[in-house]
Amino acid sequence: MMKYINHKNKIQKLIKQFALIAILFSFSACSDFLDLEPETSLSSAVAFDNIQGIEAGINGAYSTLHSDWVERQYVFSEVLAGNVKEVNALGNTNYSKALRHEVWSDVYNVANYLWTLSYRAMDLTNNVIEAIPNIEEANGQIKADKDRLLGEALYLRGMVYFVLNRFFGQPQNGLSVPILTTPFNADDKPIRATIDEVKAQAIADLKAAEELLTSVESNNGRANIWAVRALLARVYFEYKDYDNAADYANQVINSGKFSLTDGDVGASFSTTISTENIFTFQGIATDRAASNLFDIFSLNSNAVQLSVSDSFWPVLSSNGNNDLRLTVLHEDFMTARAVHKYDDRDMNLPYIRLPEMYLIRAECRANKGELDNALADLNRLRERAGNTETDYTDKNDLLEKIYLDRTLELSMEGDNLHNLKRLERSIGGYPWDEARFKLVFFLPEKEIQLNSNLIQNDLW
Repeated sequence: MMKYINHKNKIQKLIKQFALIAILFSFSACSDFLDLEPETSLSSAVAFDNIQGIEAGINGAYSTLHSDWVERQYVFSEVLAGNVKEVNALGNTNYSKALRHEVWSDVYNVANYLWTLSYRAMDLTNNVIEAIPNIEEANGQIKADKDRLLGEALYLRGMVYFVLNRFFGQPQNGLSVPILTTPFNADDKPIRATIDEVKAQAIADLKAAEELLTSVESNNGRANIWAVRALLARVYFEYKDYDNAADYANQVINSGKFSLTDGDVGASFSTTISTENIFTFQGIATDRAASNLFDIFSLNSNAVQLSVSDSFWPVLSSNGNNDLRLTVLHEDFMTARAVHKYDDRDMNLPYIRLPEMYLIRAECRANKGELDNALADLNRLRERAGNTETDYTDKNDLLEKIYLDRTLELSMEGDNLHNLKRLERSIGGYPWDEARFKLVFFLPEKEIQLNSNLIQNDLW
């Protein structure tokens, strides 16, 4: 009888797995990263032999990253953290379970598209970085263009490595993703770098970009010096280097290039570039940046798919009902709770916003014992959102208030999962000791099959 039950259970598991393959296929159907054809059809080095080709290559990298790549980060992060629930399934009600490894998502390559888009963009940036030294400098403008484009390529590559490290870096084995800094070859068989090596690569790319983009300040949806410094603030903050994080956040805040939009907490989520937007992925009518997020979160879509979860709503509501970030950008229907950040299908997609810099600086200040300065940053954001000032009883009380404010401010922007990991807290019902290795993606199975040098993340 026991043999029969075990056999029956195995059959049931297989049925569920095969059903899930069909359901998740649309999220995983991509080629391996060593055999990519960039969307811009610029895979040939000949395309990069002049400044126009270099510009086209960078444009292709932006295009590759500006929509689905961001959407995967945001949705994956919110699902893994347990911050959302499905009201109309993302293809199937097992999607959340697959992402959270409650079914075996390694078989179905849920994160394959994030991986593929990342390495597709990286191949374009690597081609640009390799080709730029060979471009003749006929005049001073070409020299300036070369520096700017090289800086943009390094910025995007550093950003991609930072994101890949977030999702694929496995603390159990210490391994992250392959580091590739030259154009891909079909016979490449790279090994996985360590988490620390990928961290170092991301920071090195961003520091090099900072040197090249010092005089580039235009806020037009492309990398500039403030976008680089803001991303460095985010990177150092996540890696718990609070001195550097505070320094870079402070530089951005004090630059005079950005300002908080008092009373208009939704200004960043529009078709313009708000004064709060530090780096923005821009879209056009034929290539929208936020179309997928609109479909997933907005009540204006044909069938909104994700709602704020029952367990996460009290966290968002902790600042009270007078906070515009709750009342304007979220809505409680009791059975479901809507997110209004992505209600405009044609909006640009803000990727780094000024409030995040205030939150980074506030927490860094608190950690260094500068409690009153930290409180001033926190209350500035509360004032912007129409809320009353708060106070603190001690350092831990203030840090918790900063955490709750950050959670509300960056809700549904893919931040909370990584912030909880930084703080080493329980996540989505998992205690920290489990969450730290369970809420990490497996490498796409096809990559493992094609490259025997790649080691898969451990099963559990």
